[in-house]
Amino acid sequence: MAQVESLITKYGMQGQLAELWGAVFGDGKREVALFFRNAWRPENTLAVREDGRIVSALHMLPCRMLLSGRTVQAHYIYAAATLPDFRGRGYMAQLLHLAGEYGQRRGDCASVLLPASASLYDFYHKFGYRTVFGVREAILSREELLHQEPAAAGRIVLTGRDCAHLRNNGLCHMNGSILWDARSVQFALWTQQRWKRGTAFARNGYCLYDETGVQELMAPPEALLPLLRQAAADGTGPELRVRLPVNSPLLPGQGKIVPHGMMRPLHPAAITNFPVDGTPYLGLTME
Repeated sequence: MAQVESLITKYGMQGQLAELWGAVFGDGKREVALFFRNAWRPENTLAVREDGRIVSALHMLPCRMLLSGRTVQAHYIYAAATLPDFRGRGYMAQLLHLAGEYGQRRGDCASVLLPASASLYDFYHKFGYRTVFGVREAILSREELLHQEPAAAGRIVLTGRDCAHLRNNGLCHMNGSILWDARSVQFALWTQQRWKRGTAFARNGYCLYDETGVQELMAPPEALLPLLRQAAADGTGPELRVRLPVNSPLLPGQGKIVPHGMMRPLHPAAITNFPVDGTPYLGLTME
């Protein structure tokens, strides 16, 4: 009979964890190394070993949740994966249960995640997660954006610290939203670059985008057009999909609200005065 154990990882296990990541998600060695070099900490990773081999794992990235004008500790479930030959044995269910217990012990008030597909919302619902985060998605004409008056020339580059400051200020009145520190935002910027996705900066804003559209946009109204123009110029197709916090002042009256993330409360503080209207914003999930 196979020997199975669940555990909090330690240094020295990166190799097996990287092999699992590559096998499940198909990323190359450089892309996988980016995470383990810059964002991984062994105490934030849970794994299942079968006969000494890591066959399932998930990462609990530390974050903060804004609740009634203060922030509380939380974690974001990232890159949950099980090797194909070991699925159907309940290993991910075991890890999600352990993540809740471990999160409670270390003081996390909530566990949050973004399902990789619509069908997975039902899967995570079984473990106490509820759909509480939303985004407002607007569809813009790429041609119309490109015909707008271009912004003045000049290249601006913001750091992860700069973007974290802009992001957290922009979300400070959006109760239930998730805040990231400078290190996490910097990792997201490096991820954009490594996967050849787009990043546009203004002096007081930023835009992260890929071939499907704008994934995150944090800026005041006066910086909106230059950022959208760059995203439109780098894309293809007639339309540009723009994802915004539901209560963002940008593109007022445009777009529809769609679910975008789940939360499992681990402490009563996580549900005290928590909005139930889908307005909390998760975003920046290193998808």
